[in-house]
Amino acid sequence: MIRFIDNQLNKITMYRLALYVLIFMLGAGFLLSTAHQLPFDPLALLLTLGILLAVSWLTNRLFARAFGVPANVESVYITALILVLIITPVQGWGDVWLPFWAAVLSMASKYLVAWRGRHIFNPAAFAVAVMYLTVNQSASWWVGSGPMLPFVLPAGLLLVRKLARFDLMLSFLLSALGITVLVDVFSGASLLPSLQDALIYSPLLFFAFIILTEPLTTPPTRPLRLAYGALVGLLFAPQLHIAPLYMTPELAILIGNIYSFIVSPKARYSLRAKERARIAPDTYEFVFPAPAR
Repeated sequence: MIRFIDNQLNKITMYRLALYVLIFMLGAGFLLSTAHQLPFDPLALLLTLGILLAVSWLTNRLFARAFGVPANVESVYITALILVLIITPVQGWGDVWLPFWAAVLSMASKYLVAWRGRHIFNPAAFAVAVMYLTVNQSASWWVGSGPMLPFVLPAGLLLVRKLARFDLMLSFLLSALGITVLVDVFSGASLLPSLQDALIYSPLLFFAFIILTEPLTTPPTRPLRLAYGALVGLLFAPQLHIAPLYMTPELAILIGNIYSFIVSPKARYSLRAKERARIAPDTYEFVFPAPAR
């Protein structure tokens, strides 16, 4: 079964799989909102998606032309889809500015907050973190909910398998669950409800599958990745705060991105797997080796 899955994954590029996974999750969100299982209107979700796609594409096009570099269009769509899954859909025209600026900031970060051809921060996380720190508008991470879990879990695991990043994911999950449960238990909460809330009613799994494993902002070696996952996991606990500033998933990953930048080679690098094929600028592909005969 695993061999069959690997063979199918080898037939599709990493970016294309990420795109399909996010489209699948968004489609599930649309159906669930239509069935009143999510607290927003499906048309609001479509409007938010349209704004994010259009503004992201246009902003990326302008920056790519200004910098005279080729642009990976699939990465633009991936970032826009991540944003629509973590930002509350607009409730009226007065809310349009939120996805508009989220799209602009995420695309700008790929060009303006970069070093030798690779961005330093996860673009979607950078955008929502800037909005949280400047205008106090944080992402809702609505994708991290009970109704979405049956769709996020299998699709996310396929992507992690393709990326060969189970070590990173497990390091993060153990750290995040450990600190979250520890704080809850010391505060008087029960163990099992605390675990249930973290796994089912929070963005923990979506974050681990999609945000944490972004190849261009993770360290290149296994020991560094394990430390990276553990660090982000420790910072993921929502109970942590510095004065009035409480940690959010986007702040946790940005701090982790800084660590990754410090410990990684200060140049464009290729991430290693058992076999690797570079298929486009700033795009890396993982290929599972054929079984020995």
